[in-house]
Amino acid sequence: MDTSFRPSGNPFRLMPPSADTDIPAETDTSTDESISPSQAVGRAAGMLHPETGRLPNGDRAALRRIDPDTPVTPTLWKVLFDLEQDESRGMSQTKWEQRWATLLMGMAHCAGLHDYDVPLGRALAEAGWAETRFVRLMEADDETLPVLLRRMSQYLASKQQPANWDDVRRLLFYPSGNPAEDIRLQIARPYYRTLHAKDD
Repeated sequence: MDTSFRPSGNPFRLMPPSADTDIPAETDTSTDESISPSQAVGRAAGMLHPETGRLPNGDRAALRRIDPDTPVTPTLWKVLFDLEQDESRGMSQTKWEQRWATLLMGMAHCAGLHDYDVPLGRALAEAGWAETRFVRLMEADDETLPVLLRRMSQYLASKQQPANWDDVRRLLFYPSGNPAEDIRLQIARPYYRTLHAKDD
């Protein structure tokens, strides 16, 4: 397996697509003056970058250790305020903070490896993430998803595999209903497409 895959362009792309069309209007209340959750992922990746980011090593370590169930840590609040993501959009404040805690925990493990141009499914297939693990991730509920995402982020970090962490955000913030099913299909297609290409 070739784990040296890198997308074209370096450093990894930290700017989001021009439009965040996958987010239902009722849950994305961003305006022209505010940062959308998708844009916030790129900004968080920039803050966390081990070479160019402004977040100290100790803060990155604190995010890696974070417990999503009790995300009371000064570093979490510092990052959320900087990203303008400190107020809930479309869910309870507690759930909002827990899900951002999980997302930032994973991104801290994979600091320097965010790239909007590398779909999560493709990244997992390129890195050799087993299909059984992938299926469990796609079928995970609110309780098990944070645990599986921690394992996934540690795995991607061990392979130095870039991935689009905005896909992880969508997976976390839309855990059920029609948007969740669409998001999982959007993640699964490039995973299986990449597996199929490897088998040819």
